[in-house]
Amino acid sequence: MQWQRAKTILILVFFLINVLLISYLVIERTPSDAQRISDLTEVLSRNRIQLEMVAVPRIPDSVFVPEWNRVELELKQVEALMDTPVADEKGYTNPDKTCRLTLKEDQIFYENQAPKGKNFRNVTAKNVHSKLKGVLKTLGVEAWVYPVSITEVGEDFVVTYGYQVEKRKLNGSWLTVTVSQNGIKKMEGFLGIPDRKNGFSYRLSQLETVLMSLVQTEESPLTITDIELGYYLIPYTDALVSQAIPVYEIETSEGILLLDARDGVSYLERKLSSQEKGASYEKVSAN
Repeated sequence: MQWQRAKTILILVFFLINVLLISYLVIERTPSDAQRISDLTEVLSRNRIQLEMVAVPRIPDSVFVPEWNRVELELKQVEALMDTPVADEKGYTNPDKTCRLTLKEDQIFYENQAPKGKNFRNVTAKNVHSKLKGVLKTLGVEAWVYPVSITEVGEDFVVTYGYQVEKRKLNGSWLTVTVSQNGIKKMEGFLGIPDRKNGFSYRLSQLETVLMSLVQTEESPLTITDIELGYYLIPYTDALVSQAIPVYEIETSEGILLLDARDGVSYLERKLSSQEKGASYEKVSAN
């Protein structure tokens, strides 16, 4: 009985020791991170690069990046774009053959006019995305797209969507939908869904390496306001599956830099102006 009690006490003692050790490591880690960031900020500042961020994000050692499968349009999906579609050798038409829907790589469009659809009556800039949700759901992409911009061109509305998975942007991909009062006139861009069971795991270059590489490559003064880990789509020609790779999206005073997160050095894209967060609206005159 005494031994059982002593054993229980020893277990509690070892448990408390472990808690104290973990607490010590957590407390010690915080000033270490702060010192690391302080030292990095100082070095960058001496090289005309300023860090103006609320916090420097922690980056995992590695990340799994899913493959992306192109959506193959079948009758069910086409019915979301056209009432009572009739298939022929060139695509789909409506029963009276006044509208022809043509499917090409990265393009879905009507050769003459969009059919009238009750879901798109009284469409406005405020409700066009809401009216498109049902179509995007039928196509299988609703969960992976978000509206980036809405542009009013004459009587049409052009909605541009970006892709994301697990709250990380898929750069290099977009889907544009042109809508009139009669319905969808045209869809252009990438139409795909992530395959989270298949993909590749990549080791990531840490931020210190990435930021120090900017010292070597950037000639003009730079202010960094945000850094996010995302993906970049590399589409395969004439293939149903596309690969993506991890990237660092670095928002700066001069625009957005996309760097390959595998080596932290290679530039994938340089956008001249940073994109607003959330969907923007613009009205332009039709030519």
